[in-house]
Amino acid sequence: MQADLLTLMTANLLFSVKITPLVVVIATLIRSFLLFSGNKRAFKSWTRNALLSAVTIVFLPGSIVNTAVRYVVCSLFKIDLNGVGAGSTYAELNLFLKVDSPPRVAILISALYVSTVASIFIGFSLLVLPVVFVAGAPLQLLCWYLALAVLFNSSLRGGDVSLLGAALHGHPRRGIAELIIAVVILAVFYSFVGVGV
Repeated sequence: MQADLLTLMTANLLFSVKITPLVVVIATLIRSFLLFSGNKRAFKSWTRNALLSAVTIVFLPGSIVNTAVRYVVCSLFKIDLNGVGAGSTYAELNLFLKVDSPPRVAILISALYVSTVASIFIGFSLLVLPVVFVAGAPLQLLCWYLALAVLFNSSLRGGDVSLLGAALHGHPRRGIAELIIAVVILAVFYSFVGVGV
């Protein structure tokens, strides 16, 4: 049983690595669609975008998991963290890491990539493990809900882009070179591994 579980988790990890770009793109597109579907200038109710606010509240556990994973990974990569922050702009809940000083671009991209793969691995594990262990219906539904919440929150965030911009600004020449090298490495890697199911 332990060997089977190890095999399953290894297969899940490989699958998570392979499908990470697709999950990030789909989650980002869904979040962007929800964001741009709201009112741009004025409030008509308690929020500017009732649908996005509701989704961020419903999927808040996924945001907590993703933020915790990112915190652990960024700590392992020695990124200068100053805790976790939270915001509710226009009633859209948001968790984020506070960074004292932007890291080098290569370190930041590596940390973001590893934390995203780890979150997606957790999401797919929550989809598969209840079936393997023949869990009851309430536990299965809870795990699937958490899995969807984690996968939905695996999108590219504005804070990620801002932090990357700050890292590039802090190390202009080296940062651009590191960004180009990272993009090329990921492109070559996924051209061999493939993306998707």
